[in-house]
Amino acid sequence: MKQLILILTSLFSIHHSVAAPAEQQRTSEASASPSPNILLILSDDHAQHALSCYGNKHIQTPSLDRIAKEGMRFNHALTPNSFCTPARAAVLTGKYSHKNGVTRLNQLFDGSQQTFPKLLQKAGYNTALFGKWHLLSKPTGFDHYCVMKMQGMPMDPIVFEPQHKWIPWSPKDQKTYNKGGRRLKGFNNDAITDEALAWLEQKRDKTKPFCLLLHPKPPHEPYLPAPPKYKDYLSDVTIPEPATLYDDYKGRTPEAIQKTMRSNLILRKPSFKKYREEIRKQNPDITDKEMLAKLYQIYIKGYYRLVKSVDDNVGRVLDYLDESGLANNTIVIYTADQGFSLGEHGFYNKQWMYEKPLHQPLLIRFPEVIEAGLINDSMTNHVDLAPTLLDYAGLPIPEDIQGYSLRSILEGNAEQVRDTCYYHFYSHGDDNLPEMIGIRTNSHKLIHYPGMKGKYQWELFDLVNDPEEMQNHYTNPAYQDMKAELTEGLLKLIRDLEDPVDAPNLVKTVLP
Repeated sequence: MKQLILILTSLFSIHHSVAAPAEQQRTSEASASPSPNILLILSDDHAQHALSCYGNKHIQTPSLDRIAKEGMRFNHALTPNSFCTPARAAVLTGKYSHKNGVTRLNQLFDGSQQTFPKLLQKAGYNTALFGKWHLLSKPTGFDHYCVMKMQGMPMDPIVFEPQHKWIPWSPKDQKTYNKGGRRLKGFNNDAITDEALAWLEQKRDKTKPFCLLLHPKPPHEPYLPAPPKYKDYLSDVTIPEPATLYDDYKGRTPEAIQKTMRSNLILRKPSFKKYREEIRKQNPDITDKEMLAKLYQIYIKGYYRLVKSVDDNVGRVLDYLDESGLANNTIVIYTADQGFSLGEHGFYNKQWMYEKPLHQPLLIRFPEVIEAGLINDSMTNHVDLAPTLLDYAGLPIPEDIQGYSLRSILEGNAEQVRDTCYYHFYSHGDDNLPEMIGIRTNSHKLIHYPGMKGKYQWELFDLVNDPEEMQNHYTNPAYQDMKAELTEGLLKLIRDLEDPVDAPNLVKTVLP
């Protein structure tokens, strides 16, 4: 049995840069400043493969492509927990779910803990947050915020600002928490972008560098009906179906989780009821597979229309940076809380540790510092964003932050900062969404399902020879050395990251 190569020996030996004086006065935007402005755009459920700069030929995203063209595109930006609330907490804190306290959806975020906006605010940054919050507690570390507490309505959303009473969201009380806010007019994403631009132009302290977090709701559902101005977008084209749309999961864990094909779930979505009825009225003898093919076109076009809205509004913000002379000294980051399956393996969701929900887009631009048009194939993680921004702001990176600064990659001094990525999705009491613990390397992936039994406890995928993850090699004799190496690597990550997983019991479940 091969010995595990020690690949994360420097996990916590993160380089800390020298802090710039927080009291430094900045009198004008034109004055030379060592502190760059920061614009972090974090969308919701944006599949990496739903951008034209990542090779999608069926939708054009020129504004997002521009960030990639003028900066760096990361091909393997991964989430440590692919659900909205925990993923957002990981971005804010630079820590994994078990350290920041947010492991599940709709779980209260402890706003008293350290976040990178707090550290920037303390150092003299003017900090602001606009858009989807989804962390339940009142935002902290922001001079101003204008947020939708949860999903937010597609049209005329209600937002909350510091002057409004904050009532935490509760699954037991979904009526009162949204009272007392301010109602915006128009399509959600347009209205939120209007507010962010108004802050940039009229309300921020222009003697300070700014850190603006812009969190669009799209492309998160509902996909239907489309925003009025996008209702005809892509109406005259047919989007190819994913090759694995009709996957039966034979020999893999989802077979034990759901016996019926997950692709059929779209047939039962309430939002598709009228479309099903219309299609069946016109085709009384239509088969389920034929129905799925028609519904898929409705679904994917609805999703792409929301992506188009994100791209258009990102373009508005980029234009403002250009027109105001801020572009050269502003770090622009575009990413998402997680990726998304768009019919691959019959899935229309996130949560899983499979490649599509695991990967989100990551585009970073910083003119005159990051060379234009770079592409990086190494792995990054949500927890790497906080230390990266602190590093560029000239601030020390706290010892308890678990991510790595990407500055060495962005400036061409290193090809990668990590060899592995850790993943831990927590059970939500739903048999269809089991707990998952896993490790991904540059070539392989090992997933453990603690709540499953027998052959369904483990999956091992060869990402080089099987990028679609169609074959579980866990019991394949040819992969036993790799299984041992990945298992030891997973145990090492659990220890190093101090995740309170029952590691001895995990080892006992390893099948021969």
